[in-house]
Amino acid sequence: MALPISNIPVLTGVVAASFVKNAEDAERNRGSVDFSRQCAEWRGFDVRNTARIAKLKAEGKWPF
Repeated sequence: MALPISNIPVLTGVVAASFVKNAEDAERNRGSVDFSRQCAEWRGFDVRNTARIAKLKAEGKWPF
């Protein structure tokens, strides 16, 4: 048995104009995200990981 198709709400009039205005304002004033802390953490991880891999390769234990 099929489920009935529900109505999709459509904005009209003042509500639609307000929605569009708010969306345009949000697009103009969008903020940026600072990922510098995450990048620094990743660089630290990458350096440590490279050192671990080099040690395992030197010991002949690196499986790849």
